[in-house]
Amino acid sequence: MMLRDLRREDGPQFFELMQRGFPEESALLGNRPEEFEKIFRRIFRWDSRLILGILKLFGRPIVRALVVEVDGRVVATTLVTFPEGSAYVSNVVVDATHRRQGYARRMLEEARRAASRAKRRYIVLDVLESNTGARTLYESLGYRPIRSRSQFVHDSMTQLATAPPANPAIRAMHRSDVAPLVAISKRQTPPEVENVLPTRPERFSQHGIANRMMASEEASWVIDRGHGPEAHVAATVSDAFDAAHLTAPTLAESVDDRLAFELVATAGAWCATRKAHRVLSMVAADNPRGRAALEAVGFQHALPLWTLYRPVA
Repeated sequence: MMLRDLRREDGPQFFELMQRGFPEESALLGNRPEEFEKIFRRIFRWDSRLILGILKLFGRPIVRALVVEVDGRVVATTLVTFPEGSAYVSNVVVDATHRRQGYARRMLEEARRAASRAKRRYIVLDVLESNTGARTLYESLGYRPIRSRSQFVHDSMTQLATAPPANPAIRAMHRSDVAPLVAISKRQTPPEVENVLPTRPERFSQHGIANRMMASEEASWVIDRGHGPEAHVAATVSDAFDAAHLTAPTLAESVDDRLAFELVATAGAWCATRKAHRVLSMVAADNPRGRAALEAVGFQHALPLWTLYRPVA
């Protein structure tokens, strides 16, 4: 058994593991194998690797992909990303024929060490509410729940394609909007969540490197009635997936339900014009107005999840 970093030639096996390990999520995303292969080629291009290497050298790592290799085959994998404050673990999967051999534990321990080297205080992950086996494993390693979240889906693209009449209060986001939006989000996030998952400006910024690697297009909107931004939502479409994504709506207390509806509907119509098959949005239970705005547009609850965390030390 060898625990190592992902290699270019691991692409097909990595993709198969993701499909088998996360059938519900994969069905919603609509992964496209041929586009996934293109992403792998972009990630392992010399210029992408150079940028990632330089960022890591200067203490700003973006992502690390781990795999377990047994007899020349990839049988387990996970991803670790490094937003400010906490590291985030995702896509923990072990092939069914190789479970109960400690591979997930070893990957999670290496993820913890990577988070420590990156000077992150906490390490965080999401788990489906129905996946009691995985949650039992995580809790045995010291992970504890910090918030519940729900995956919402809208699959009636004909309905979404009908954008509301243009509202002058809804405009494209500007760079100067970031600081006020961070302040709104911080004000509405429970302190215990903000401590582990602090609201950073990057949450509301365009993600240049990630978008380039994923061949994705992004757009962001705010509500502004002449006094600065009061609400925000962003949309992303990628050639790698059938589904588009909306961020959870950020809504100040001053925004009424009608304006919130128009903001989300504007973003949904943008996704529909880009030929997405469905639109997904992940929203936390501590954001009830964001959830209500999604439901008003026609989004429906699909998957419940828990976010767990543990101190890195």
